[in-house]
Amino acid sequence: MMPPSPHATVVSLPTLADVEGYERKDQSVWQHIQAGYPRFVRNHLVAQAAEHAAQNLKRTGELFPLVSRRAAEKLLAWSGITDATIDPVGDWFLVATSTGPAAGKLSKLIQHTGTLISSRQAEAYLQKKSQADAGATSIAVIQEACAPYFSKAAKADILISLSGMNAVAAAIDAVNAVQAPRGRTVWIQLGWLYVDSARLFEKATHTQHEFVADVQDLASVEKLLAKGNVAAVFTEAPNNPQLETADILALRKLCDHYGAKLILDPSSVGITTLDLLPHADIVCSSLTKYAASKGDVMAGLLVVNPAKSDAQQLLKVARTELEPLHHLDAAVLAAQIQQMPKVSQALSRNAAELARRLSKHAAVVKVRTADTGSTATNFKALQRPGAGAGCLITIELTGEMRAVYDKIDLVKGPSFGVEFTIASPFLWLAHFDEVTSPAGRASVRAAGLDPDLLRISVGLESVEEIWSAFEDAFQK
Repeated sequence: MMPPSPHATVVSLPTLADVEGYERKDQSVWQHIQAGYPRFVRNHLVAQAAEHAAQNLKRTGELFPLVSRRAAEKLLAWSGITDATIDPVGDWFLVATSTGPAAGKLSKLIQHTGTLISSRQAEAYLQKKSQADAGATSIAVIQEACAPYFSKAAKADILISLSGMNAVAAAIDAVNAVQAPRGRTVWIQLGWLYVDSARLFEKATHTQHEFVADVQDLASVEKLLAKGNVAAVFTEAPNNPQLETADILALRKLCDHYGAKLILDPSSVGITTLDLLPHADIVCSSLTKYAASKGDVMAGLLVVNPAKSDAQQLLKVARTELEPLHHLDAAVLAAQIQQMPKVSQALSRNAAELARRLSKHAAVVKVRTADTGSTATNFKALQRPGAGAGCLITIELTGEMRAVYDKIDLVKGPSFGVEFTIASPFLWLAHFDEVTSPAGRASVRAAGLDPDLLRISVGLESVEEIWSAFEDAFQK
C-alpha cells in the first residue's frame, strides 16, 4: 500500500497477474492487502471496527459500518433488504444483514456512494478516542482553499463530502428532487465516466439512463434533450481515461434551451485547472486527488452555481443528501490542501514533459493528454490562466502491455493525483469483465480505446527518474 500508512488510499499491484487476482478476489492476492482505495478495499481498521462492534452487539452476517442512519436506510431500501439491523456505534452505524445476493448488491451501492466510515474514524473507535466533532475549523480551512476556484459561490456553500462519489450521488439526488416533479427523469451520460458514476445512473430505479459515448456528439445530445424529459447532462471535463472534453460552452446553451441541468466533474485534472462553475449548475469533484496529494485521505466537493435557476433548492437538497467529511479526515486534508495549487502545477509540468518524451518513443503508439488531440480546443477554452493539463497521461503500446507493466519500477494500481507516480492498467481495473472476454474487448475497441492502455498518474519525482523507469521497462 502507498503511502506506508494505515490510512493509505493506494494499493500497489506489481504484476498484471496480481491485477487479475485482485479483480477475481483471489485469496493469494487479497491476503496481502491491508489498505487501498477505500471504496474498493475495506481498510483493515474499518474491518476490525465492524467486527468489534458486531461482537459487542451480538450481530452476525455481512457487516457494513456506515457513516449515518440515513445512508443506511436509503441504501437498504435501494437494495431491497428488509431483514437488516442498524445499530448506532459511537458516531457511526453498523448494518448487519444475511449473506447472499442482496448483501452483494448493498456492498456495490455502498461502493458507488462512498458511505463506509473512514479508517481514521474506525481507528478512533478502536482506540476509544473522543468522538467529539472538532471539524468545523478544518472544514473552514478547506473551503477557504477552494474558494478562489468558485468565486461565484459563498464559502459556506462549498460543500465538503467524505468522498468524490458521495458528492456525485448528492448532486444527482439534488437534481432529481428539482426535475422529477416536472416529469424530467432522463439522465444523459456524455462520454465515458468514472465507473461508479456510470453505475449510479445504470442502477437508478426511478430514472432512465441514456449514454452518448462520444463527447463531441452534441447532435445526439440535442435529439435527446428535445424530447423535453431530460433532467440533466452529466459529463467529466476531461473524461477518464480518454482525457477528452466536450464543448462545454455549446452544451451549456443546449441545456439552457431545453431546460436541463448540467453537472460537471473535473476530477481528472483537479479544481485548480478548469473554470467550470460559470458553465455548470453543479460542479462535483474528488479532493482525494491533487488536494490530498499525500495519498492518505478521501474527500469530495460539491458546489452549486448560485446564478443558475433552482440554485437554492439544489443547494438545500445537496446539503441534506451529502455525507460530511469526518473531522479527523478534515484535519488531515486541511493541512494538505494548502499545497494544492503548487502540487497541481508541478504534477502538470512533469506530466507534460513525460508525455513529450513518450510520444517520441518507438514502444508507444499513442499518447493522450487533456490538452492535445481532437478536443484540445474545448479543454483550453475552460483552462485557468497559467494552469497545466493535470497529471494524467494515457498511452497505448506497440508491444504487449503485460510485459511493460510487470517490469516497470513504479507504484502500480488505482488512483491518481498524488505525489508519487502510479501506472495503471486502467481498463483491467475499471472494466475487468470486458477486457477479459473477446466480445468485451471488441466493445472497448469500438469505443475508440485500447483495452490494454496504460494510464499514468505522473508524480513529483524528477522527470529523469520517472523516464528512466519507462526506458528500462521498454528495453527489457
